Amino acid sequence: MQVALNKFLKELKSLSPGAFSQIENLYPLEFNIEVSSVSKFSIALNHDKQTFNFFEHPNPSFSLKLSIYTVLNGLNNKQIPTKSISGDVENALILLGAIANIDIDVELLVYKYFGDIPALILRKIILTQSLEKNSMAQEDEANKILESFRDISIRLDRLEHVLINQ
Repeated sequence: MQVALNKFLKELKSLSPGAFSQIENLYPLEFNIEVSSVSKFSIALNHDKQTFNFFEHPNPSFSLKLSIYTVLNGLNNKQIPTKSISGDVENALILLGAIANIDIDVELLVYKYFGDIPALILRKIILTQSLEKNSMAQEDEANKILESFRDISIRLDRLEHVLINQ
């Protein structure tokens, strides 16, 4: 079974203009993806037709063999280990790098297809996550400052000890 991706990719191009020029330079591109608990699937991209296939491509440009943890880490950190890639690693890295650098307004996409309530929920989730990241960054900075104060205090104690013993 095949699912056409033409409309989906056209929508992504409209949300992030110019992001697909690197990917289109790789066309024609066929690659397989295997996630540990999911059956193998493939994606075929060319200038005329882009498809998601529920079967393995016989002659892929490259293949990705991922665990569920690698997928989640890749989505969160935008990094996939190169040991998970077999075949044409250069094309795989160009494709994955281009996908990682796509800047899509997900909130607008959710609003367009699901309405304003899900978009507001998504905005709340994103704002909460950004506040948590900011507080973690501030906490790290505070810990660094406290560590430097401790180092200065130790040095002052040593200096005072040397001056008293002279």
